[in-house]
Amino acid sequence: MTLPYAPDDDQAADRYINAALRSRDAEAWRLLAAQSHVEQTDRVLRAMLDRIAVSRVRRTAERATARSRALDGEISQAEYQRDAAEDADRATKAAHFETLVREHHRVIAAAARRLRGDDVRDELTDLVVALGSAIDAHRAAVLAGRAEPSAADRALWARLATLDVPDDDGRTPVEDLVRRRAARQDDFGRVLAGIILDAAGEAASVPRAAVLPAWKKAVAPTLAVEEKSEFAAKGKGSLTTEKLRKALGHLERLGLVKRTGPPDAQTLDLLDRPGLAALADRTA
Repeated sequence: MTLPYAPDDDQAADRYINAALRSRDAEAWRLLAAQSHVEQTDRVLRAMLDRIAVSRVRRTAERATARSRALDGEISQAEYQRDAAEDADRATKAAHFETLVREHHRVIAAAARRLRGDDVRDELTDLVVALGSAIDAHRAAVLAGRAEPSAADRALWARLATLDVPDDDGRTPVEDLVRRRAARQDDFGRVLAGIILDAAGEAASVPRAAVLPAWKKAVAPTLAVEEKSEFAAKGKGSLTTEKLRKALGHLERLGLVKRTGPPDAQTLDLLDRPGLAALADRTA
């Protein structure tokens, strides 16, 4: 049995996938995840999620307009309440449908990534960027120490300037990725430094578990739903927790904290309280 449309007929795919979402036909989803169609299925599901997001924004604007009209007396409170109830019902149905789409997209996206080799590419890119970050840190240390760079230093830095990696837009210089990643890590590091100081109080260490609730509250709302869903589709767990892991690594590289103990009972030792306070833009 095969799908009744070609891998480039996204309109037919959209109709078929809509029906499959509602019927929960296991055989249909097996075919949708087949190598011949999985990238198309991934593309169509992403388009559905985009339309859901646009519709949500439109509904929010319409609710605000209706509320304003009711306050100005252009429509009665009874009309407003009736429309609001109908809109709430539509929003609930839309939320249920979005949950259904995301549930299936996690599986499809993971299969599409494997087929394209995205996971391998991402791992290699992370390794290259980590190496680039180390070279960049070495360059900064040499120049900050006012030492005369050796010929090997200059050759290494020149090589870094020529490296690029593939991305969705073609290729991107590694130095650009290093700068972007450093800026993001500084932003998350500032947030985490403040949370650690608050959680530790006057203590010299704090359980990692005590930091996590405040981190989730501060960071989770800043992450796009699409970004979190895409990360979950890779089967790597929570993006918020992954951001915490990377932010802790950033603070460790700065010499501000040290992680000790097993992962399930980790403790954060405060090595440089004034440094944490300075990073969090507080008075030490």
